[in-house]
Amino acid sequence: MNHNHRRNAYAYRRRKSPLLNPVLRVLLAALALVLIVLLCIGMTSLMPEVAPLDASPSPDPNATPTPEPTPTPEPTITPTPAIYAPFGAQYGHGDSSLIPETPTPEPTAIPTPSPIPSPTQVPTATPIGYTALKKGAKGPSIVKMQESLIALGYLDGSADGDFGSGTQQAVIQFQAVNGLSADGIAGKQTLTLLFSDEALPASAAPEMDYLVLVNRENKLDKGYAPSDLVKIADVIPSSVLKVKYKGTKANRTATEALGRMLEAAIADGVSNWQVSSAYRKYSDQQALVDQSVAKYKKNNPDWSRERCLSATYQTVAPAGTSEHMTGLAFDITVPGVSFTGTEQQKWLHKHCSQYGFIVRFTKDKEKITGFLAESWHFRYVGVEAAQVMTANNWCLEEYIEKMGLNH
Repeated sequence: MNHNHRRNAYAYRRRKSPLLNPVLRVLLAALALVLIVLLCIGMTSLMPEVAPLDASPSPDPNATPTPEPTPTPEPTITPTPAIYAPFGAQYGHGDSSLIPETPTPEPTAIPTPSPIPSPTQVPTATPIGYTALKKGAKGPSIVKMQESLIALGYLDGSADGDFGSGTQQAVIQFQAVNGLSADGIAGKQTLTLLFSDEALPASAAPEMDYLVLVNRENKLDKGYAPSDLVKIADVIPSSVLKVKYKGTKANRTATEALGRMLEAAIADGVSNWQVSSAYRKYSDQQALVDQSVAKYKKNNPDWSRERCLSATYQTVAPAGTSEHMTGLAFDITVPGVSFTGTEQQKWLHKHCSQYGFIVRFTKDKEKITGFLAESWHFRYVGVEAAQVMTANNWCLEEYIEKMGLNH
């Protein structure tokens, strides 16, 4: 009984307990679920500051901060939008509006090179007519000038484009024949005439006046240029004559006569010849005058320039009054020896007239010539005139006067 009574009491308690009711269990479970949800919502609301950290690395295109670099293209739009705007657009910075007018600067860059070719072509034509061509110059302009000089008979050989001594002398002769200032520089006037139909050929040059009188009263013009100058060393071998200064020139006919005369002297056993000076330009003669004046002034500080100049003119001819400008005069010496009294001096004074030379300045003719005696200064006048002058003991001034050649 007791046992049954306990079983019945247990069953009764089970029926009475609300937790044991299935309906209640469902309600309790639902309630627990609601509580869990509320708890989760509450916990998320407690962490608001974490959300921005999670959102910042988000690759969401809507939240991209990349539009913010748009200020970077803005500075480039002002200076050179054509260069930088296309790159910004193609990498997603901005849109095609960054490239709108970029082609406009490119045309403006093209005009800059285009003017450059036009000026550069002007110099190509200018050397022919206007740019002065001088000794030492090279190039196509020299070739063209040389071709004209060759065609007119002033220059031998080929047009090599090198403005050397031969070309310079050809220019001087062209200028002299055509009435221009014979300075050897092919300037506008010279080149214009050279390339024209009015240029006179070398054959139009007058014959060399071997009796041209040059002294203090008969001065040559600054632009005077003798014809047919040659380098002495090109005509007379070094075994016969030493030329003291390389490139020294003289008239061809006079140089050839000098060679024959010195060969005859060597055949007579008299050798060791040297030419110290021959043709001199006006400027070279002026330089000699200036050097002499400076030397007198240095040795005599209390002298005036006029006194130094007066002393200079006793031995140095004023520019334009020297026979050396004719290309017909030679200063013949012996290397390292004073010429007066040497066997070379004696031989020449005795035989020079046979080859067309005279001793130009002698002691007894100083008052007529205006220069002190120079035993080394020989002048070519031609064989006939030289022999007449020697036979009559005439200087050149006397010969011209007595032969009636000064009218």
